[in-house]
Amino acid sequence: AGTQELATNDVMIDYFAFDASTSEKVQFKLVMPEMWDTGTVKAKFYWKTSGTDTGTLHWYIQAVQHGDSGALDTAFGTAVTTSAQDAGNGTLNDLHITEPTTAVTVAGSGERPHLVLFQVYRNVATDTYSEDAHLLGVVIEYSESVTAHTGF
Repeated sequence: AGTQELATNDVMIDYFAFDASTSEKVQFKLVMPEMWDTGTVKAKFYWKTSGTDTGTLHWYIQAVQHGDSGALDTAFGTAVTTSAQDAGNGTLNDLHITEPTTAVTVAGSGERPHLVLFQVYRNVATDTYSEDAHLLGVVIEYSESVTAHTGF
């Protein structure tokens, strides 16, 4: 993890740096809204360049869900990636937003509310982006179903 202050307007950017030659992973968790239909999800990755390379890369994501009293040490589901590799545009510190991934099957089960653990990585064996890729954020797209509000 790192923080960078951009030179001109002093914008502060937090990120996870993914090396060009070493496989690295990061995990985050999200309590899914009650409206989530517990089906597959998709992800888009927000990342920035760390140099001027124009090579391509793939981000991968996998997930596992847990309900109340669920065993947290449960295997993630199958990793999926975006349908097309995303390419650096040759400009330092430009923001890139990927296409959505294919459907992510969230492993695990349990009663609502669901805590979902996500794992993200870059597959350095198959990409051509030769510099660090700085992951800024991930948006999770999900389908909703009608649910009764249970309150707190």
